[in-house]
Amino acid sequence: MTAIRKVPPKIRTAIEEIVRSLPELPPVIRYYDDFEDKIRTIKELDALSSVSLNLDGKKIRIDFGVFGHARTIFKHIFVNWIIRLNPRTVSANFLRLDAYTRAFGDESIIFFICASASEARAHWNTYMRANAPPDQAQAIRTMLHTLCNLAVGSWNPNCASVICTFGSLRRDKYRVVRTGDCFLPLDHQARIVDYLDEICARLARSVGAVESLELRDACILVISYQYAFRPGQIARIEVADVRVFETGSVHLAVIAAKQRDKKKRVRVTRRIKREWACLFVEFLKRRKSGEMPSNPIAPDRLLFSQTPTQISNIIIELAEVTTGDLWTPTDLRHTAAQRLVDAGVSHTALAEFLVHANCDTANVYFDTSPSQAQRVNNAMAISPIYANVAQIARTRTIDTEMLIRMPADHQIGGVPHGVPIAGIGGCDLGQSLCTKNPVLSCYTCRRFMPLMNSEIHEQVLEQLRPVVDEFAGASRNNEQSPAFIQLRSTLDGIRRVVEDIDAARNKQ
Repeated sequence: MTAIRKVPPKIRTAIEEIVRSLPELPPVIRYYDDFEDKIRTIKELDALSSVSLNLDGKKIRIDFGVFGHARTIFKHIFVNWIIRLNPRTVSANFLRLDAYTRAFGDESIIFFICASASEARAHWNTYMRANAPPDQAQAIRTMLHTLCNLAVGSWNPNCASVICTFGSLRRDKYRVVRTGDCFLPLDHQARIVDYLDEICARLARSVGAVESLELRDACILVISYQYAFRPGQIARIEVADVRVFETGSVHLAVIAAKQRDKKKRVRVTRRIKREWACLFVEFLKRRKSGEMPSNPIAPDRLLFSQTPTQISNIIIELAEVTTGDLWTPTDLRHTAAQRLVDAGVSHTALAEFLVHANCDTANVYFDTSPSQAQRVNNAMAISPIYANVAQIARTRTIDTEMLIRMPADHQIGGVPHGVPIAGIGGCDLGQSLCTKNPVLSCYTCRRFMPLMNSEIHEQVLEQLRPVVDEFAGASRNNEQSPAFIQLRSTLDGIRRVVEDIDAARNKQ
């Protein structure tokens, strides 16, 4: 870390003069807490050393004392931001400024306030650019623009163009998208779908077969997986935002979050997949009857009565239980976007799906999307769909002796598309009770126990590859064809089983 140069004593005197020239702070400040749906009030800011913002069901403390002699100036910045910006943005900016000041001292911050535009640029290029993380550098730029608007010291609106030239270390916000580390493999996606289908099947057999919390968590996972909404958006869905039609359809109205223009923060409507709509119908019945437990830190008007942090934890835990790997709501969001792009949607359609204000934001997904030839190869399990395809998720393998001892109904066999296949593994449910196609659905099913013999599965892979060509030609290379999608998922699952077995052998 480069040592910050000590500013001359006259700078301290200058900061005191600037403070004396500032107008009085307003006696009362109000901001809207959209999570609690309340107007929050901050009184006598001038006498406070810190304030707490109520955001997403928790309190975020902003400490002005860390800024030393400049704390009064930062109170004026706070007032300006809380009027213009979202409270979460205000909190994030102050936390970054706080982190920078604690790491490098208040001399640098004070120097920026008192310096001229040319002096600030020199200080930025010689010190800030080499030391400050990108997020902290952005917060300081925002602070300087506010100083221009408030005409603090020598700063004025004409200096804004100079601030725009302040560069910093570049950070690729979409690195995980470019590398593919954030994408769920096809068999993991299939496991989530299989889990949700299983909950629906249990609910159809008996309403009491699914516990209330399990039902609530499944509904949350549906929204995250199907429509890629953020935890904050899911948490803000109100009971009044859900419409159940006589046909059984369920529609949700979700707020368009993270919009720069507050006028665009409207609610967008999404229709839940018909097969999963029963989960929401039953959840609403139980919620109305009072079966769902209350949450003291979340309003009752909210559909799930959970904070964004709690929603995020539910998705992470359920995804890990379902797939065996740790996936975040952001991973599900990236995966849903890439899933649509791989299927051939347009920039406009993807931006509308993700509720992006700018279509250019989604370009990164199109940059990583495979060509048509690659899609067919991916479906044939010749090359990986995502970069993390080598990760192994399956461990429930059995040997030949165990397979022979299993009842015939639990030994998997079938003739998919005219290709006879048998002896690939076992099923702890039994084929007679399975509602899906044997072999084609087994490799992406949580109940499948593959045979510990990679040669058998490689043979199945080779036998099914020609079928992909047939369906690709018959559907005119339509990747949204159900048969094409099922074959692609199956072959990708087979490849991962082979990799799992080979990896287990190498460890022995």
